[in-house]
Amino acid sequence: MSADDRHAETITRVFDDAAAEFDTSGLDFFTPLGKRLADLAGSGPGDRVLDVGCGMGSSLIPAAERVGPTGFVTGIDLAPEMARRLAAILLDRKVTNVRVLEMDGERPDFPDNSFEIIQAGFSVMHFSSAPASLSRYPRLLGRGGRFCYSELVDEDGLPDLVPREAFAELEPFFPTELPNPRERGLTPWNRSAESIRGALLTQGFARVNLTEETSEVDVGSGRRWNAWTMSTGLRQAWANVPTAELDAVQARTAALIEQKRDVRGRLLLPVRVRYVACETGEGLRG
Repeated sequence: MSADDRHAETITRVFDDAAAEFDTSGLDFFTPLGKRLADLAGSGPGDRVLDVGCGMGSSLIPAAERVGPTGFVTGIDLAPEMARRLAAILLDRKVTNVRVLEMDGERPDFPDNSFEIIQAGFSVMHFSSAPASLSRYPRLLGRGGRFCYSELVDEDGLPDLVPREAFAELEPFFPTELPNPRERGLTPWNRSAESIRGALLTQGFARVNLTEETSEVDVGSGRRWNAWTMSTGLRQAWANVPTAELDAVQARTAALIEQKRDVRGRLLLPVRVRYVACETGEGLRG
């Protein structure tokens, strides 16, 4: 098995395990950022949209609302349990202009010209073969299509929402057979706006625009931060903490997060998000 295949297998297992409690920590993170991604992707009535790494639908559901009854949204997720649970949520809400499939976003299996919009919320950052694996997307879109994705911005492989001291407590528990996620966040192609733009232009896109936005997330407590990390790639570290050590590690990370309270007692952590919008050529959208 190749390193890329092992990475995909681990990501699948992590988010399959997370599905039952995904985005249930009470920390308002995925929902507002998913809506923002859908807004920037710019789908409209009648559009066909592909949502890559759809999770629990934070960007898929807003896209379904934007395209209306004449449009259609296809969500794909590598983790079968995530896909199953989202499909059940959509059925319960009677959302009919969507479908959810188990599929790898690095190997999307659709005919050319299948979509007007592809959007990916915090999933490209988990792709082990990017940017090369994104070369399929321009063909899925055809002329005048748009691919928009979001990722957390960091300076040294860690986003601001993951304080260095707290990460240091978890770092020893990451699977040794996979790259440390901090190292993966420092891959050459996505270190700067210039390198991202250059890499994506070589994959067949005609125009690449980047926007960075900063907001604050009310974490609430160190314990809530711990719970939120179970919906992220940090879960693979938590899964490796020995049972006898788990309470102590949770207490240490929670205490470190609590130290971030401001003078008013608020526990606000910054979130910097990069939105990357790529377009395919003739008929470019405004």
